[in-house]
Amino acid sequence: MQIDRGVVGVGLGPRNRIREDERQRVLDAAARLQLHRSELAAAVARGEQSALLVARGADGVNRWMFAEIPQWRELHSIRPAATATQLRVSLPTNRAHVARGLKMVSIFAADGLDVEARLLLAHEEKGEYLLSVAPVQMKIVDRKSVLLDGPMLGDEVTILRVTAPPVLEAAWRYWDAAVACALPPDDGLGRFGEITPRQHQVVALLANGANDDAIAAALDVSVRTVRSDVAAILDALNVRTRFAAGMRLQLWSDGTTPS
Repeated sequence: MQIDRGVVGVGLGPRNRIREDERQRVLDAAARLQLHRSELAAAVARGEQSALLVARGADGVNRWMFAEIPQWRELHSIRPAATATQLRVSLPTNRAHVARGLKMVSIFAADGLDVEARLLLAHEEKGEYLLSVAPVQMKIVDRKSVLLDGPMLGDEVTILRVTAPPVLEAAWRYWDAAVACALPPDDGLGRFGEITPRQHQVVALLANGANDDAIAAALDVSVRTVRSDVAAILDALNVRTRFAAGMRLQLWSDGTTPS
């Protein structure tokens, strides 16, 4: 998917590069989908349409997703927010599914990511990641069903799978509106020092507090490679410690040029 957009608004943040009329179209489409979701969730909570509920509880949702994803061929996902800590876990899984043939496009809210998460996405080689307006979480699976957050049952989260045409239509309207004003995840970031794309990800994970083993697992590389990258980063940024590299990232993301 090629995106070519001119500058809109002011400032470096991606939110400022989305026009207000585009934002409103996404919000309107999201509201229609949210209305469907609320009606279905209420029905499930009353014990009606129980077939829509496919998983409940964090462990149950994870088990269901683990079993279902290998059967999917195409996934359109919208997430309002994500942290670098969450992406440390999800990105390796996404790479594995893309490698086996899943066509996946994920949209995140432009103002729902911290700089570490944006750096991870901006330099991710497998999968397609975009920033947009994204107030409602959903997944469209194989163009045939929509996964939506269900009602809280006690203290457990739930997932609904919906195939009803009106809900599918609302989901696609929301998706199309979000894509129409989408930006690449590196929009406004620029380069953080003269380091490679993977080393940008290493810096993000260092700033997130990850150790060498966790960074290696997140990036699918060896611990030896991570240590080599860390040494190159410290040299390129002219700092002595990992903590200092993380501080440089924070200063850079705040718009401060360190001396």
